[in-house]
Amino acid sequence: MARKKKEVLPPEHCDSLRSYEKSPYWRKKSQELLDDKSIVCEICGRPRFTWMPRKKVWKKRRFSLHHKTYQRSPNEDPSDFMFLCNLCHSESHKILQCENVGEMYRELAAIVRKYFFYDGIDTFQPW
Repeated sequence: MARKKKEVLPPEHCDSLRSYEKSPYWRKKSQELLDDKSIVCEICGRPRFTWMPRKKVWKKRRFSLHHKTYQRSPNEDPSDFMFLCNLCHSESHKILQCENVGEMYRELAAIVRKYFFYDGIDTFQPW
């Protein structure tokens, strides 16, 4: 007899964005979106899945879903996300955190902001 899967409901109330993104609801939803074999990083163009013909398996890269907006949470549309490889995602956040270090980081942060959207937030504020 097959095991009955527990339905994961969206959280009624979360203290912060971080607690929402650590919830079982978000983990299940993000995993379903990331299981698509046609996903590519929206910054560097690297594919998430690569077919390995000799081993006859799919090689899977680590990817993240970056929220463009949190306005519709927890009922987001696919257009509310960016698919990013972990390298591009983490490096982009690091650049935004170092924005006030010097002129080079300010210029890099301006480029990153073209891709990252924060609902009209003028400055990046890590939670």
